[in-house]
Amino acid sequence: ASTAVARASSRRDARRGRRGRRGRGDGARRESRARREGATTRTRDDGARDGGEGIAPRALVCVFERPRRARDERDGSESESESETAETTAGAAYGTRVEIRRWTRDSNVGGGGDGDRDDDAMDGDGTMDSDSEDAYGGYSSSSSEDVVKRMKRLRTRPLGTCERIALTDDDKPHVGSIRAFRASADGKWFITAGDDKLVKLWSVDGWRCARTICGSKKISSACFTPDSKHFIFADKFGEVHACEIGSDKEPVLMLGHCSTIITDVECVEGGDRGYLLTADREHKTRVSVLPKPEDRTRFSGSAPEIQSFCYGHSAYVSCVRPIVQPARKKKTWKSTKDVFLTGGGDASVRMWDATTGKETDPHGAIEFHRGEICDIATRAEGTHVAVAIENKKALAVVHLTEFRGVPKLFLVGFGPEWTESPQSIKFDRNMVLWGTGVRANEDGSNTAVIMREGTVVDGLELTLSAEESSGTTRNAQLRKREITDQERHERKKNRKDMQLKAANVEKK
Repeated sequence: ASTAVARASSRRDARRGRRGRRGRGDGARRESRARREGATTRTRDDGARDGGEGIAPRALVCVFERPRRARDERDGSESESESETAETTAGAAYGTRVEIRRWTRDSNVGGGGDGDRDDDAMDGDGTMDSDSEDAYGGYSSSSSEDVVKRMKRLRTRPLGTCERIALTDDDKPHVGSIRAFRASADGKWFITAGDDKLVKLWSVDGWRCARTICGSKKISSACFTPDSKHFIFADKFGEVHACEIGSDKEPVLMLGHCSTIITDVECVEGGDRGYLLTADREHKTRVSVLPKPEDRTRFSGSAPEIQSFCYGHSAYVSCVRPIVQPARKKKTWKSTKDVFLTGGGDASVRMWDATTGKETDPHGAIEFHRGEICDIATRAEGTHVAVAIENKKALAVVHLTEFRGVPKLFLVGFGPEWTESPQSIKFDRNMVLWGTGVRANEDGSNTAVIMREGTVVDGLELTLSAEESSGTTRNAQLRKREITDQERHERKKNRKDMQLKAANVEKK
C-alpha cells in the first residue's frame, strides 16, 4: 500500500512539474511575441512569413447562378419578359469591400435569330453541348465549325445594362482583407470570410447578411457542401469548422491539420456521400469522407473518416478544384467520378484519385517550371481547364481526356493575354470565363477590375489606397523560407536558452 501511495504521489508531482514547465513556456512565448511585435526593425516580409500582418489583399471573383432545369422538365410557361431578357450576375471582393453587379440585356441584342439563343447551345442537363472549342484560349481539339461559331458568339455577346446591387450588411462589417468569396450550388447563398476572423453568410434573396460568425483565428478558405445545406470554413491554424445554413447553432469543429495553414477547402461529389478536400502548406491534400447532413454538426470534433492523403507537390498546395462534368459524360467516363485537381506553389497542376490518394497518371502532371498557381477553373462540359499563374496575363489551357480508362491532362498551350494578370477565375454555365485582376495606378493605389474573357467589364471597380493594398503576396507567405546551415547555427547561438547556458558555463 505504501508503495502504491508513493507511486501515485510521484506521478502527481510529475504532472505538476509538467504543468509548471508548460506555463513557463507559455509565458516565455508571450514575452517573445511581445518583443517581436514591438520591434521596429522587423521587415514586412518577415512579418508575413511568420503569419503577422503585411499580406496584400487578393482580388476574388464570384458568379451567381441558379441551377437550370433540364429541357424536358421545362413547362413552357415562362413569361414573355423572362424569355426576352437575359441576366448575368457577378461580383468581386478586394480588401474589405464586396461589389456585385447585374447585367441585363435583351435576348435579341447581338443575336441573329433562334440559332443564337443560349438554349441552343445547351444540352438537356443545362451544360454546353461542346467537347471541343474552349471559350478562353481559341484552341480546338476537333473541327466542329458550329460549336466554334457558337462559342465565339457567346464571347462577343454584349452584357447589356449594368445595375449595381446594394448589399445590406449587419452591425459587424468586414475590417480585414477578405480571403474567401464563394457562392452555393443552388445560387441562394454566398459567403465572405477573411483576416478579421469574421465569416459572413449572405442571402441572394434581398442581398442581405443573414448571419455573422466571429471565429477565433483568421479565416483562410471557405466553401459550401454540394447540397447547399452547410458551409465549411478553415482557419490559418489548421482547423476546419462546419455550420448549418438556416440555424443559429454555433459552428462545429470537424477536423484539423497539425500545426499548418490550410490553404484551400472544397467539397466534391464522389463515393457514397461525397468528399471534403483540405489542402495545406505542408504539400499535401487530405481527402475526408463528407458526413451525412444530419451528422455534420452533431458534435464537435467529429473527425470525418479519412479516405486518403495526396502527396506529390514539392511546395504548398494553393488550390483544390473538382472536375465538373454533365451526367451524360459521367456515364461514359466512369473513371473520373472521384477525380479532382490541385495546383501548387511548385508551378504544377496534378490530377488525383480521391479513393486511393494517388495521381491518375504518375507522369502526367502539368509543370510550368515558373510561377505559382493562383487558381484553376473547370468548365461545365468537363473537358477543359483554365489555369491562372501568378503575374502572368495569359491563361494556360489544359485538356482533360481519358485514354484506355486512365484520366489524363494535356497542356494545349496558352491563350491570348488578358488585360490584367488574373488572380481568381471562374466559368459560368455558358462556359464563359470570368476573372479578377489588379491594376496599379500612378498615385500608388491599386484597383481591382473584373474581366470577361480577358476584357475589363465596365461598371465594377474597387480601388484601395497604397497603404491598404501594400504587402507581400499570399504565395510569398505560404512559401517556406530556406535557411542555410550557417543561418541555422547563428539563430541557435542567439537563442535565449543557449545564451543562458553559455553564461552559466562562464560562471562556473
